[in-house]
Amino acid sequence: MQQFSQALKIVIVTATCVLLIACGGKKSSSVTPTPQEPTKIPRFSHVKMHYDLLNNQAMIFGELGSLPPYTSLTRHITTTSHSPKGSTTLHIQDSSALFVKQLIVYLSNDGIYHVGQIKTLNSLTEITLFKPIKAPISAGNNVWDFYGNASHANSFGFKAIADFAIKSLDFGSTTQGIHLLFGDSWFEDGNIHNRLIEKLPEATIINRGIGGNTTQDLVNRFDTDVTPYAPDYVWILSGTNDYWGGISTTQYKENLNTLINKSKAIGAEVIIIDSSVGESIGATNIENQFQSEQYVKAVNELKL
Repeated sequence: MQQFSQALKIVIVTATCVLLIACGGKKSSSVTPTPQEPTKIPRFSHVKMHYDLLNNQAMIFGELGSLPPYTSLTRHITTTSHSPKGSTTLHIQDSSALFVKQLIVYLSNDGIYHVGQIKTLNSLTEITLFKPIKAPISAGNNVWDFYGNASHANSFGFKAIADFAIKSLDFGSTTQGIHLLFGDSWFEDGNIHNRLIEKLPEATIINRGIGGNTTQDLVNRFDTDVTPYAPDYVWILSGTNDYWGGISTTQYKENLNTLINKSKAIGAEVIIIDSSVGESIGATNIENQFQSEQYVKAVNELKL
């Protein structure tokens, strides 16, 4: 009898538990939900030119423009057969003047200029790239070298930078507003400016690039060269003259931070194209490449 009574209690308790669960009963202990951290919004848009586009590759000794008189020249090479999207092979007219690891520019069938880096020179008429091509390339299209000299892209390199920036920022042909380009000779050259005008026809593009400028020069002339235009976007591109001038990473970072704050104070969104790759051709210039890498690190640290 005692065993039956004990068994009956177990059945009743079990049934009660099942009923509580079925009816949404809760356990006596409560679990405190983990608080969600607020989403941090970056202070600026970052166009990662140094690593994502240029692969941290400076001009290679022997390229056009790498020797005195350092004249900015461009090598035009024609493709001889079709290369599909995703291929790493380009068939070209003549690869004899190219180098392994050299940066090149190719115009794909989607009308966009892309940068590639040579992995191997298979033969006089075939090269392979480290990364697959972004869109098909037809026979008869052109391939160019990227650098005009050790400190600058050539005109096709600059067009590729503009196209890369547009893609990175997710801008389209309907993008509007006043866009002010603020920087050194990489803007002053005019090819980035003209390409942005072509690709963003509804936007107003103002070029205030001045050759030889460092980030300190940009800080010094911001109030006269940026503020009066009341831009919606301030594009900042500097670094080449900073590393040639021995500007420390700390000073570079401080100057960029000032430019960001001044831009935001006038209601503009900030776009930073990070540093060009410092020349490392000669033994005395190796520190330039290291310094440019540190500049990119500084940009990443300023995001939040």
